[in-house]
Amino acid sequence: MRNCFPFQHLFKDRFAVLLFTTWCLLSGCEKDNYTPDSYWPQVGHRIDMVEQFWGPPEDRETYYDGETFIVTYYYYQEGVFIEFYLERIDFIGNL
Repeated sequence: MRNCFPFQHLFKDRFAVLLFTTWCLLSGCEKDNYTPDSYWPQVGHRIDMVEQFWGPPEDRETYYDGETFIVTYYYYQEGVFIEFYLERIDFIGNL
């Protein structure tokens, strides 16, 4: 019996590619599983993310390095200071 639709295999292949592409895009959208107990700041995290989990800093320092605004947060309970450059963590150090 002759196939009524001779290009059917092309649509199957395109569907497989479309399905694989969709799966890749959706799997790339992972949600962070941070909690206030498990969160530890990392280079690249935003200021608002640190404040969301650790709250406001015990002490803060701001200054300009040329035309760049630098903010340093001090968290004495955790024993760290965090330096932000362009509102993202640039450096984390021990107190």
